[in-house]
Formats: sequence, C-alpha cells, structure tokens
Amino acid sequence: MRRSIAAREDPGAIYLIDSSIYIFRAWHVSKPSTLVDGLPVDAALGFVEFILQLLHRRQPGLIACAFDQRSAKSARKALFPQYKANRSPLPAGLQHQFRICCDWLDAIGISWCSSPSIEADDIIGMWSQNAAQAGRSAVIVSADKDLCQFVGRHDALWDFARDTWMDYRAIENRYGVRPAQIPDWLALTGDKVDNIPGIPGIGPGTAARLLTKWGNLDTLLANIDKVPTMKFRGAAQASEQLRQYGHIAQQSRQLTGLIEDPAVPTDIATMTITPNIEAIERKLGALISETQMKGWLRLLQSLGSKNT
Repeated sequence: MRRSIAAREDPGAIYLIDSSIYIFRAWHVSKPSTLVDGLPVDAALGFVEFILQLLHRRQPGLIACAFDQRSAKSARKALFPQYKANRSPLPAGLQHQFRICCDWLDAIGISWCSSPSIEADDIIGMWSQNAAQAGRSAVIVSADKDLCQFVGRHDALWDFARDTWMDYRAIENRYGVRPAQIPDWLALTGDKVDNIPGIPGIGPGTAARLLTKWGNLDTLLANIDKVPTMKFRGAAQASEQLRQYGHIAQQSRQLTGLIEDPAVPTDIATMTITPNIEAIERKLGALISETQMKGWLRLLQSLGSKNT
C-alpha cells in the first residue's frame, strides 16, 4: 500500500535529482579557477556541494541522479528535428565537467543514469512510476515545470534553490490542471523553452479550462464542435484555432509526455548511498580543505551506515 504521509515529511521517500540544471546553475555562479589537469572543475564541484547540502538537509535513504546527454539521436529529435533547436551548444569549458560529476557520484556512492534516446525527465518519470509501484513517495528535485506530470498524490516537486515545494494539490492550484494533464496542457500552449509549438491564441488559462472540461487532448479534439458552448470568453475563437491547428497539438503531445527507454535501470531498491571513502579522498582531496573533507566524510559515512 502507498504511504499516506506526504513526501516532504516521509523519511522513506526517494529523492530523484534533475541533475543537469544544477550543474548549469553552478557553472553560471562560479569562476573557472579550480583546475584538474588544467581543466576547470568549478561547476562539477558546485554540483557536488549541492548534493552534499541536500544530503545534509534531508538525509534521504534512497537517492538517484538523472542526466541529459544532448544526443542527436534522441527520440524527440527523431519526431521533431526542431525540438530544442533554440538551445545554445554546451560551452566547451562545461562539457567535460558532466563526466567529472558522474565520476564523483560514483565515489560518493550515489546512483546515476543517462540515456542517448531519452531525457533526464523521462528517466525520472520511469523511476517515479517504480517508486509508486513499490509504495514509496518520491521527491523530484527540479525547477522544471515539465516534471510536474510525474507528481503523484504522495509525491512532491522540490525547487532546491528557492526551497519551494509543490505537491499534487499545489500543482493543480498553480496550473489549473492535474499533474497527469500537464503534457496535454503543454501541447496546447506550447513550450518556448523546448521549442515546442502550441496552438496560436490558446494560453495557459484557456488550455486549463478546455482540459478541465474534456479531460485530455484527444477527447477535446473529438469535441471541437462543442467548445463554442463553453462558458468562457473566446470559446468560439478557441474552437476555430483547435480546428485549424489541432494537428500541431497532436504532434507536440508526442514531445511533452513520458518516453521510456527499456535500457534504463529502474530498481529503486539499489539507489542507496554507498560511499567509497578512499575514492572520495583521492578525487576531492586537492580541491577542498581538510575541514570540508572531514565534514563531508562524516556526513557520507552516517548516511551510508543507514543502508547497511
């Protein structure tokens, strides 16, 4: 049976980290002064510090990190070549730091995963589904609204930097739709961040009204003729836009929902913290002070002992 306690108060919740955004955040706030083999590692070190702060504040027993690969062979690129075409290339001084982050996570003893075909969002979606099946709450650590779709009744989305939490009800209140309707909502409104087209003239509020009435995109498009009878200003115009551009929303819907990769490991029982103290000292000893090292090791050893 699923836990009845909310994820924020649940000591047994699994923490699922949307890792790439926190590496970018560290990259933007740090100065490239810390070097390994002549290459900057400030963003990677900032990411590890973020992970350790999270461990200190929440002390999770289960945790895993998901990364994006920015692969040209991704499933969404195959469906829509313009997907995320508005993104700048990964900065040269940052690319190698993603590899360093994964290497350091191995030493810290935290599971991580990436996929050439799907995104970190999808990996987290797969993990959260397995958490639900196992009766565990999930805390999704991200500031990305796309991940709201994976928040179940006992889960939460935690924006670590702002320390704001949204549970199932808070997402409904903010966006006007249930978490599971977020992919349909994005297909109607579009998403400029990911270069996903929506239906012209249909904004967040109108999309929420339409989905509240019809439940999902397919049912909505099957009832276009009835949309003008809905009691909101612009209902007739919305009906015309749906009729003209509905095919675009259907195409966009393929991009906004979960895409699975059977190669992704999903056994959440293995996502414990198992630190390798020797590896941590070897990899981080030259980058942080002795006092920091002692504090980090005490924290990791105490968390690791919870899983033995």
